[in-house]
Formats: sequence, C-alpha cells, structure tokens
Amino acid sequence: MDTAVSTLKRNIHYVKNACYFSYSNGPIEGINRKIKELKRHCYGFRNLNNFFNRIDCIFLLNQKEASTA
Repeated sequence: MDTAVSTLKRNIHYVKNACYFSYSNGPIEGINRKIKELKRHCYGFRNLNNFFNRIDCIFLLNQKEASTA
C-alpha cells in the first residue's frame, strides 16, 4: 500500500490532469493493437500494398459496425 501512495504522490499532477481533461490515448492504442495483431496473424505478405489494404478493410468494417449499432 505504501508503494501505491508514494506513486500517487509523485504523479498527482498527472492524475489531476487525467481527471480534468477528457483526452485519452485509448483509441490510438486500440489501432496499434489491431495492426500488431494483423502482423502476427498474416505474417509473410508478399506485397506490402496487400498488408495496407487489409488494414484499410479492418477499419472500414469497424466503422460500418459502429454506424449500425
């Protein structure tokens, strides 16, 4: 518990900023995770354009699902 309290004291300014502002890097982290997952599953694309096209397809499908929900 002492470690948690000392970490909070050390970073209190950042914690206050996180509560005050509505900005988050969560969406960017989600995009990075999806691209890394695609790289792991589809290792060995012969053409880099195919890889980029697959990334575009993933995000187009996600946008379509979000608009219908």
